[in-house]
Amino acid sequence: MILWKESCVIRESYQIGSPLFNMDSQFTCLDNVPEKFLPAVITSSVGELAERCESLVNSRNQLLTGENPTSLFPLASQPLTNAICKAVEETGLTRYCLQSEEVTDALLSDILTTIDKLQSKASPLVTDLLKQLEEEALNQIKQALEKKKPKQAKSLFLTNAQRARIAATASEQIWQELLSNETGIEILPNVWQERLAVWSQLEEVFTELGLITGLGFDLSKGVFQSHGWLDIVRLNKLVKKLPKLQSLIRDLGRDEQANGSVLEEIVIKMSAASRHEKYVTTSLVPMETKGITRSDSISRMLPQEASLLTNPVLKKLWHAKRAEHALLSYSVEGTEVLETEEKLEQEFVSEKQGNKSNNIRGPMVICLDTSGSMKGLPENIAKAIVLECLKVAYKEKRRCYVYLFGSKDEVSELDLTLDTSGFNDLLNFLTMSFGGGTDVEGPLNKALEKCDSEEWYKADILLVSDGEFPVSSGLSRKISNRREKQGLQLHGIQIGSSYYTSMSKICDPMHYILEWIDLKR
Repeated sequence: MILWKESCVIRESYQIGSPLFNMDSQFTCLDNVPEKFLPAVITSSVGELAERCESLVNSRNQLLTGENPTSLFPLASQPLTNAICKAVEETGLTRYCLQSEEVTDALLSDILTTIDKLQSKASPLVTDLLKQLEEEALNQIKQALEKKKPKQAKSLFLTNAQRARIAATASEQIWQELLSNETGIEILPNVWQERLAVWSQLEEVFTELGLITGLGFDLSKGVFQSHGWLDIVRLNKLVKKLPKLQSLIRDLGRDEQANGSVLEEIVIKMSAASRHEKYVTTSLVPMETKGITRSDSISRMLPQEASLLTNPVLKKLWHAKRAEHALLSYSVEGTEVLETEEKLEQEFVSEKQGNKSNNIRGPMVICLDTSGSMKGLPENIAKAIVLECLKVAYKEKRRCYVYLFGSKDEVSELDLTLDTSGFNDLLNFLTMSFGGGTDVEGPLNKALEKCDSEEWYKADILLVSDGEFPVSSGLSRKISNRREKQGLQLHGIQIGSSYYTSMSKICDPMHYILEWIDLKR
């Protein structure tokens, strides 16, 4: 017992005298904080470290779930937390932070910068006001004491509760002054207003594509690191000025081999009955004798009970015992089969020919001229055509492939999809500059080879150029053969104010942008 007490004393003295004993546990709260936010959490002088870590992690989780970061307190003062939540709510940023770590972390970084900036500005002001309010409080106490006992002089001091109330008053007053509209302090940087303005315009474009409002997958990376999204907004406005272009792109691709009308699914509800047998042991089915019991059954009572009926006096006893179910009787038992019926409703799906015609269109192959003669407005129109093709392809679940061509052997290929890599390719294309010569042979030969494959057999080709290129007789024959044997259509869109015969030799039908819109408008 003495040894055990001594070991306890030694353990307790070691814990008290060893400040490094629990050092590791003091900083475990930092494990949940993302690395990019560690400097802001560690260097902040507000509250305890564990409280600051919990405040930041909870605020980040709230933004990721589309909520206001109300957990910023005590990392930020309560008035500042309220102001930040109000700014985030009024701008609608929570909708874009939902399940988007890039947007959330960017917003939270700017919020922490604002907190640090305003905190450094507010701290000296709070300190000065605190001294002033404490002096006023001491003077009031002094005056009150002098009225009661004017001859007694003693040292005056404030209690901890009084100091806490004065500190809260000073902090609240300074923060109200800092956060008032008259000071002109912005809670969020101006860049967020610009981003929101662009996102609202982008949302109109991508709503047509069926994407999430939060802009999805890698688009947040594009928003912060690329200017391609600005081109998307600008080109979408240009496409709206070209309704004939929209109609042309929707007509690209031949009808699939699907005769008749579209199959419609019919759901028929049918009920099916199933029967189940259940075996129940009961005394109501006399199948075997199991022993002696008491009952009111005359057929199963013992002979000695029947002998009571021969005596007039005992006969009354027999009736009493029968009324009380107390007649000695044989105990019988048997098994009864109970049948239960259960009805289940099931849905059966069948298909039949509907009233709508089958208008499935084939894929699209685009050959786009990126030569130097396409610079300026023709370049913008060409990019707008590619954007519209992507929108139509996504909406109608069709494939879209693009060949970008310039000088000889200068061909780039884009498989336009709305996954991460496909969208990044689109952003890179929208930000590229056109230049170089024009060689249409290479891309058209590649496009014809692609249309020979089974997957792209029903595709049509769209050639977009200003028409300044030569056409060989061999290429013309290849296109004519495909047109006769496969029904291939090679649409041509000529961008520019001049009419060239080279495109009309191989393209049928031909479309001229000049007839659709005034390019100088």
